[in-house]
Amino acid sequence: MQLWLKLLLSYLAIICATVLISIGGISGAQKVRDSFYKVNKEVIPHLLVLKDLRYAGLRIVSSSMEYAFLTSVQPAEGEGKEALQAKEEEVRLLEEGRASFRNSLELCSRTLVHGTERMPRTLELTGQALLKQSRDYIAVVDARGSALQLIAAKERFEQAEKDFLQAVNAAHDREMADLNVHLAATLKSVSSAIVSAVVLSVVALTAALLLSVAVPYRISRRIRILKDAAAAVAAGKRDVVVPETEHDEITAVSISFNTMVQRLRDSEERLNSTNKYLDSIIATMPEALTVVSREGGILDVNRATVEVFGFARKDMVGRDFAGLFVDPSLGDDFIAAVLRQEGLVEREASLVTEDGRAIHVQLSATMLESSGKKDRFLCLSHDITLRKQAELEVHNLAYFDQLTGLANRTLFYDRCSQALARAKRYGEMFAVLFFDLDHFKDVNDTLGHHAGDQLLQLVVQRFRTIMRASDTFARLGGDEFALLCCQVSGGDGIAKLAEKLLDLGKQPFEVENRQIYSGASIGIVLFPEDGDDIATLLKNGDLAMYAAKSAGGNRYQYFSKGLNQQAQERVALEAALRDALKNDRLTLHYQPQLELREGRVVAMEALARWHDDTLGMVSPARFIPIAEQTGLIHELGAWVLREACTQCKRWHQEGYQVTVSVNVSIKQMMQEGFSEMVVGTLLEAGLEPKYLDLELTESMLMEKAAESVALLRMFKSLGVQVSIDDFGTGYSSLSYLKNFSVDRIKIDQSFVRDVTVRDDAVGIIKAIVAIGHSMGLKVIAEGVESQEEEEKLLLCKCDQVQGYLHARPMPAAEADAFLRDAFARTAFRAGEEAAL
Repeated sequence: MQLWLKLLLSYLAIICATVLISIGGISGAQKVRDSFYKVNKEVIPHLLVLKDLRYAGLRIVSSSMEYAFLTSVQPAEGEGKEALQAKEEEVRLLEEGRASFRNSLELCSRTLVHGTERMPRTLELTGQALLKQSRDYIAVVDARGSALQLIAAKERFEQAEKDFLQAVNAAHDREMADLNVHLAATLKSVSSAIVSAVVLSVVALTAALLLSVAVPYRISRRIRILKDAAAAVAAGKRDVVVPETEHDEITAVSISFNTMVQRLRDSEERLNSTNKYLDSIIATMPEALTVVSREGGILDVNRATVEVFGFARKDMVGRDFAGLFVDPSLGDDFIAAVLRQEGLVEREASLVTEDGRAIHVQLSATMLESSGKKDRFLCLSHDITLRKQAELEVHNLAYFDQLTGLANRTLFYDRCSQALARAKRYGEMFAVLFFDLDHFKDVNDTLGHHAGDQLLQLVVQRFRTIMRASDTFARLGGDEFALLCCQVSGGDGIAKLAEKLLDLGKQPFEVENRQIYSGASIGIVLFPEDGDDIATLLKNGDLAMYAAKSAGGNRYQYFSKGLNQQAQERVALEAALRDALKNDRLTLHYQPQLELREGRVVAMEALARWHDDTLGMVSPARFIPIAEQTGLIHELGAWVLREACTQCKRWHQEGYQVTVSVNVSIKQMMQEGFSEMVVGTLLEAGLEPKYLDLELTESMLMEKAAESVALLRMFKSLGVQVSIDDFGTGYSSLSYLKNFSVDRIKIDQSFVRDVTVRDDAVGIIKAIVAIGHSMGLKVIAEGVESQEEEEKLLLCKCDQVQGYLHARPMPAAEADAFLRDAFARTAFRAGEEAAL
């Protein structure tokens, strides 16, 4: 018989016993249910109806008494509004109570049925009497009967109430007696059901127990045989065979067990073969493999370990594994971590080879279990020396400047953040010095970028000699440097350091066999005076450095709130200027230039003017430097040139053959494509090149003397006129002036103002005129404001004049009217001369 069938029989016996118990229990439960149903259907509803009837009767009594009381407390003729409302409310309640009482009385007549007997006659009569006496009593009260009548009516009403309550109580007692009878029957049914269930349970469970013991006993004996065989196999025996007697599941398991033992014998044979194969792989693998005991001694190594560390195998085995570490204490920590932690332990470390070299390795170790004990671990060592070197190079590229070896911008910001955190924690002060080299661009432009790089390296070498080890010296980019000084005591020490740096910068540098003089401009900020975060400190330091450079360079400048305000104004002015250029809100004014002897207008100088709705009239002295610093000068200059050439062509069409004079900055002139832009503008406006005069300042030309010579010659070849503005205020040499292809020199107004009060000013002007005439150049004086000044200039043989004496700068419409009058006067004088 199959095992499942045997177990099924025992289970069926238990199920049958359970069914018998359930049947007995269900039968008893049905009897109990019937008893409770009868109680719930007959007795409980009767009691609830009697309860409602009693409540309704008491409500009539209460409302009647309350009504009588309200009627008695006020005389009939003096009842107020509130008393009337109260009586009406009681009348309403009384009517509702009577209606409820009649309903309850009617319900009792339908509910209190015992066989053919309906509601007790006494209950019905007393209920009707209570209603009647209530009405009678209220009628006497409303009629305001005498005291005797009221007392008699009240006594009859109270007697009716008493009789009604007695009848209700009697009915209630009768129902309670029925309830007790039914409860006794229910308890009897429960007792009978319990006895039946106990008897059935004992009989059924006894039969099931006998069957369930016999079947498992035989099964258990055979399973015990199978367990003993499995224990023998676990102990290492491989010749165990379990007998196969019956045809059931245990026999099938026995067959599987015998097959498993056979396969285990085959697997062990294959495992021994595989172990030999793995041993050969480990011996030839390229990674260093080391077996280490719990005590830290090396038990075994492969050939790669011998090659990596250089020790012979016999010297490695038995050696202390921690002794291979550069720091043996780290080796002890690593061994302890492997013994303590379950799973793989990975760590980078520096180990020592046989020849004393330190190599970086990635260690991966895990415990090995042998014969149920974890008494050793396996450690794999991967040489990562080349990777570490590469990481170091990447780190240097990321945080250090490759030209000077200084910290770069990223590392400097990180050091500043650390200094800020420390200063806030301990209440310390630190300083940051920003500086760049003066005239560094000239070195790049004249000697080349290689010379500029060499100069930067020499500057760094020299400046490093006076810095502390705790300071951070960084190159932020180009020729901009920064120095972080931590734990400073005050501004005096920083000022002394700045002075030392300036002194070192003043000394010449030997670059490609040349003496280079550079100098530096330094901006200084202090924490916490000049900002409480890195961004603010760096911004303020940059402002201070810019202020030092604007003041002439080769000096240091502390940050102040005024610098910040100037920077904000500059930013606002720049934004407004960009908006004005974008939306065409700038205008051109024109100031005439006249021949001094004839009074004839020969040119009109175009001057940019800007009126902002918020800032008002902005002086060119304010917005032109901003345009040069921000690069807007290119856009502004192109606009001025285009507008001026277009207006000049319009004047020519109206018959006024004048030249238009346009001021050009050095940044414009040196801009790539500037000459092409000038030619394109002339072609677009249809203006002949000879009617365009480009004005360049003397100092600007000398700043880029070599480049200026070539560029001016190119303009000369195009036919464009060139004038030197502010002549006499710069430092031009006659040799360069001779090479400049210019048409006019313009005497600065500072000499013109002094011509009537100082004799030496007259001499200077005569000398400038003589130089210009000797080179075939026209000479024009600007800033002429009086007739006396013009007469002096005439005596000095000056050719042309320009100034408020003849006209102020004016818009194009006014300039049209001025030219019309001027040319009319010129034509009139020419006619008079012809008549003479």
